[in-house]
Amino acid sequence: MGGANHDGGYLADTIILVSIKPSTKQVALISIPRDLTVPNDSGAWRKVNSVNALAEANETGSGGPAMMKTLSSVLGTDINYYIRVDFDGFIKIIDELGGVDVNVANTLDDYSYPVRGQEDNPDYYARYEHLHFDPGEQHMDGSLALKYARSRHAAGAEGSDFARARRQQLILEAVKDKLLSRNTLLKPGMVSRIISDLKNNIKTNLDVWAMVKLWSDYKDINRSQIINKVLDNGADGLLISSRGEGGAYILIPKTGNFTAIKAMVQNIFGENTDSSNNSGEKASSSEKTDKATETEIVKIKKISEEANVAVLNGTWVSGLAAKTALSLQDY
Repeated sequence: MGGANHDGGYLADTIILVSIKPSTKQVALISIPRDLTVPNDSGAWRKVNSVNALAEANETGSGGPAMMKTLSSVLGTDINYYIRVDFDGFIKIIDELGGVDVNVANTLDDYSYPVRGQEDNPDYYARYEHLHFDPGEQHMDGSLALKYARSRHAAGAEGSDFARARRQQLILEAVKDKLLSRNTLLKPGMVSRIISDLKNNIKTNLDVWAMVKLWSDYKDINRSQIINKVLDNGADGLLISSRGEGGAYILIPKTGNFTAIKAMVQNIFGENTDSSNNSGEKASSSEKTDKATETEIVKIKKISEEANVAVLNGTWVSGLAAKTALSLQDY
């Protein structure tokens, strides 16, 4: 989020769900677009980026838990921990590491990147700067990395929020790589000092020992073990663009509900784990349907041909098991 010194500073600027699989040491990064609309406790639908801000307005410190609760519900998975970082904290962390090295995939030209502190400058053109990145490996300090992660008005393919989400995932991976390159061990004392220095910029419900355990378990993962997914409105995406109250741009589930999105999240490690940014998009056969039967077919096809499969009816719909069994026999 932007933080206290920014307009709308408690609105979530970036949302990424990190899921880990201990048995294989795989990590999945799933970017949630801030324009996705989600229901609140009263049934009203709002952009997901407002969840943190609305909760904080009612009770200081409640934003993180509120975001966990909302996303756990719409994504169909238990989210136990959160880390909330503001822009200043983001910059400080990367500067503390001496910057990060990022492999820039495409030329990025953004002629409308807002200059901090110049939002109300009478000279309209002084409010913005030209942001440019060449393809290839680039070294970035905290301020430049933030610009690379936040830019949303670039020309061409890099101008979408979904391209921005992929860049943000690259920054996270670059931070991990820099930690490893410096042989930095997150010992309890070091973590405590970092938390103390950044206490006004970072909020989390992870305690020091949980951080050390995560670091110990996952510090040696390589690029091939990371699955990248961005929820988007592309041809194979699970979202579509729409308009909300007052004509505001929003994103909604393509199927009208979150069933397909839940299936994707819950089966993220069972899909094609090609580590390219499009890996999740390449494995969308079970994401395109709302039918539980077809989702189960994908799973059953992985079972040995000699296996016996029993179909049991756990619903109130009479005859559903027999109908499903007949359907499965075709496979």
